[in-house]
Amino acid sequence: MFRKTIAFKLTAGFVLIVLISMLTIGLFFIQMFRQYTFNSKEQVLLERAHSIAELMSQNPPTNGQLRGYGGLMQMLGTLAEAKVWVTDDTGTPAVISGMGMGRGMGLGLNSGHALSTEPLPAEAEDVIKSVLSGQESISQSFSSVYNEATLTVGVPIRDSNQKIVGAVLLHAPVTGITATLDKAVNILEISILIALLLAAGLGLFYSYLFTRPLKAMKRTAVEMAQGNYEVRTGVEGEDELGQLGSSLDQLAAKLGLTINQLFQEKGKMSDIISSISEGIVAFDLDFLPLSLNNALSEIMNQPLAYSDEDLKRDFEALEIYSLLDQVIREKRAVQTVKEWKGKKLRFILSPIIDNQNKVSGSVALVQDISESERLEQLRKDFVANVSHEFRTPLTVIKGSLEALVDGTVDKAEDIEHYHQRMLSETKSLERLVGDLLELSRLQSGKISIHNEEIHIPSLLSGIIRSLQTIADKKDIKISYQGPTEVPAVIGDYDRLRQLFIIFIDNAVKYSPEATSITVALEIKRNNELEVSVEDQGYGIPEDDLPYVWDRFYKSDKSRKSSGTGLGLAIAKHLVELHDGQVSLTSELGKGTTVTVILPLKP
Repeated sequence: MFRKTIAFKLTAGFVLIVLISMLTIGLFFIQMFRQYTFNSKEQVLLERAHSIAELMSQNPPTNGQLRGYGGLMQMLGTLAEAKVWVTDDTGTPAVISGMGMGRGMGLGLNSGHALSTEPLPAEAEDVIKSVLSGQESISQSFSSVYNEATLTVGVPIRDSNQKIVGAVLLHAPVTGITATLDKAVNILEISILIALLLAAGLGLFYSYLFTRPLKAMKRTAVEMAQGNYEVRTGVEGEDELGQLGSSLDQLAAKLGLTINQLFQEKGKMSDIISSISEGIVAFDLDFLPLSLNNALSEIMNQPLAYSDEDLKRDFEALEIYSLLDQVIREKRAVQTVKEWKGKKLRFILSPIIDNQNKVSGSVALVQDISESERLEQLRKDFVANVSHEFRTPLTVIKGSLEALVDGTVDKAEDIEHYHQRMLSETKSLERLVGDLLELSRLQSGKISIHNEEIHIPSLLSGIIRSLQTIADKKDIKISYQGPTEVPAVIGDYDRLRQLFIIFIDNAVKYSPEATSITVALEIKRNNELEVSVEDQGYGIPEDDLPYVWDRFYKSDKSRKSSGTGLGLAIAKHLVELHDGQVSLTSELGKGTTVTVILPLKP
């Protein structure tokens, strides 16, 4: 957890800067010291080699011998702190200081005379050739000869005529130089470690001083987030941290004042919204409800404790959220009407736009227009449909009366025919008015029913016997299929009888002669009773199927049927009155099947 704090980051950064700086300076210093040490050693060896070369120029080496200088070479090697090689003009070592060269080369020293020799390594031969050509040489080519890191300098030996007569090679081990460098590196490492420890301590102390006011401001911000606007940071100073602390204190004071004003305005707005009879709910951009009034739960047929989950479920069922998304995207209000639990609701959805013309949410106004809409629609439908249905019989009656009044018809049999015609049309009007009154009572819900246990097979048998006399006129056979012992249905006997008479009578009316009608009964698994009426009639066009339950619908107007077109509308309301379901399937020219599902007695 400490690794995520500003104190750790500041300390780590401070230590890292010190480490990089110390390493950079140290490496540069070591490199410079190493270069200086080697250059100094090379310069000293060159000076000593020149001194020995001047000494050797007085008695140049010839024939592999250095006459009279055998003992001196040992002293020169000691004074020069290096192994001394003196070669003749052919590159053959004339004399070598020290007690041998190692590596099994067989070179030795005996009274200044060179003994037997073996070939030198190629890189050593190249150094000798370079010196004999007149060039000074500095290299480490003889390291393999002495089995250790060796610095070699070579200078030519010139006689009085400046002719090269030999070469002087000084071989000094670099062990002393590397040891000095190692000590310098150790000192550097210790210095870096001490510097890092000091940097870490000072970094922690500095970080604490820097983060202490930040922690105070953090505590203040947390308290403000929890609603405490009386808290203050206590940070003072003229630097940036002091200015930030003062700004935070001013922010807390202004926020406290603003929040109090907002709460007052919110209380006023809540009182206004609560007094509105329409349902109101406000949403944020994620469609989460911000506020709603009590009228909404009443309109939506929900308890007073209307939870957010219930609201979300109901609005999803009504597909309101897709419209709210459209409102937010297009920044314009949308109206829609939805059916909900027997009600017709109008939703007026509007965006909430702030002073920067950005949408910050949406609001839904819900109005229950069920009663007014129902009354208005009933009025429109009644005027349109009744006018249409009344026109034909009234036209016939009017024409017949005009013919009788004008004296156009004077024969007794023709007068009787016109009288019968007017009587028939009057009866049609009477049936139409009766069906309209019946449908009106069913739609308004003011009709009363008397529930009792009803044995459906017995009910269907009685209806079939009654309607069979009418079916016999068209040579139509009505048959019953299904069990006779079934559980009872709770309902109104007269209404259920009226329901099945409508379906079976329609089957007889719209079936050709010499066909059959089947009334089937079946018990479903979910404690329901299914009754189907299947005929072999003319059928209903597929395009007309969605409208068969509408008032004044007639399946085939070309046959000029005597029906009012209200039977199926009345039947549907009777089924719904008994908490049942009804469906109709038909195929043109093959027949129609009506299926009624009623709940059985628990």
